[in-house]
Amino acid sequence: MTSIPQPIRPLGPCEVYSSSRHALGFYRCLANTCRYAVPWSVLQGKSVPDVLEAAVANLVLRLPRLSVAITGDEASRPYFASVSSLDLSYHLECVELRAELDFHARDSHLLHMLEAQHNRLWPDVGFRPPWKVLAVYDPRPSQLEDRLILDIVLAIHHSLADGRSTAIFQASLLDELNKPLVRPSCLEDHVLRMPSKPHGHISPPQEELVKFTTSWRFLAGTLWNEFVSGWLCKPATDLPWAGAPIRPDPYQTRLRLVTIPAKAVSQLLANCRANGTTLTPLLHVLILTSLARRLTAEAATSFQSCTPVDLRPFIQSGFHVADPAEVFGVLVTSASHSFNSSRVSGLREQASGEKIWSLAQTLRQELKDWVETIPQDDMVSMLRWIANWRGFWLNKVNKPREHTFEVSNIGSLHGSPENTANADRETGSKWQIVRSVMSQCAIVAGPALCASVSGVVGGPISIALSWQEGIIESELVEGVAHDLQLWMNQGGPVHGQRLP
Repeated sequence: MTSIPQPIRPLGPCEVYSSSRHALGFYRCLANTCRYAVPWSVLQGKSVPDVLEAAVANLVLRLPRLSVAITGDEASRPYFASVSSLDLSYHLECVELRAELDFHARDSHLLHMLEAQHNRLWPDVGFRPPWKVLAVYDPRPSQLEDRLILDIVLAIHHSLADGRSTAIFQASLLDELNKPLVRPSCLEDHVLRMPSKPHGHISPPQEELVKFTTSWRFLAGTLWNEFVSGWLCKPATDLPWAGAPIRPDPYQTRLRLVTIPAKAVSQLLANCRANGTTLTPLLHVLILTSLARRLTAEAATSFQSCTPVDLRPFIQSGFHVADPAEVFGVLVTSASHSFNSSRVSGLREQASGEKIWSLAQTLRQELKDWVETIPQDDMVSMLRWIANWRGFWLNKVNKPREHTFEVSNIGSLHGSPENTANADRETGSKWQIVRSVMSQCAIVAGPALCASVSGVVGGPISIALSWQEGIIESELVEGVAHDLQLWMNQGGPVHGQRLP
């Protein structure tokens, strides 16, 4: 960088939550990988790196958070700071496949690359914005495919973006790619010089955008549970099964991908509607069922899961936000779901279609009731009370984790250009997104297993399972992945039948 980054504002409590984890190596990055398809003719002879560099440069000028560093990330009060320029040769990497691969081999190669990316810490976060775009493609036209197929990964620090923001990035990139190619005048020799007057400002922290209210009863109860009574004071028999205790090492992210094909997606969503639930609660119950059937009652009597919840619908009207749904930043809270021994034993004894759908319906209602309480007495409003984040995280080492698994669903994005979704001829001559995969790194002090869900409207839904090596047995996750693939391919549980 040519100059010292200029402070913009301190990180909000939820942003510090992630910054402090990164400083300790407890959470390193999240990623969104979209598979793009475009006819070779659309490139008009231009190279893929040149096309992507121009599009990414224009996107950086549109999304101010992509031009900020994080100064003092190990301090108690870190700041976002604007940089005067970005070297896109660092932020954009294009990888050419050396041999033509079928889609199965290509996915295997891609998962290995994602695991490596998720394991890396962001270097020089105080001077260099912590994000990267990685494009993987075969530069040779194939006899079997008359389109260029690219997997474009956005890997980003969680203090800059949440899962929803990664989808906003990919949708915005699609928009840029379908515009006439124009290189910004401030881009020269791969260096993008930021204008003295930026096109926009980074969004305020969620604690300002959302008007959280906290009752004295909630405050007292939370502080009592955290510092006096304590989750960890419960007898071991009362704790949910959540893999091995929290430990930072060895840090190795493992990934498995479950893909629900488009035909199965339509049937699955129709079955969810018919049974009064949605995909997220159903996934909770199916993962719970798989774990319960693969672990003995002696080893695991109960489980607990969680669901990240988007806070954009709760942004106050007083803020000048053109479209709250398109705010790029960190706006998220989390709901917990407890599955006691009676619920678990019922699934072990008879995992029938009726029982699965009934529990999914109940969970959906519980989640709906909880969302209706936002922003009153929300746990994320308590993060401001934590003064020593380093101590907060290190105090968790060697202790049991709270959650068995997480289901994070960022929804489906429109893979076709706007206003052309129904115009087949026009759409076929443009860039399209045909698949979306969100993935997370291993979360040292978080759930033992994460299921990150994303999709493309009218296309497949992807479930990326991620875990820390050694915290949960790989064979167990392989079994969960196998079960989900089997059950999803048939459109979900079938009434009158037990799950296979």
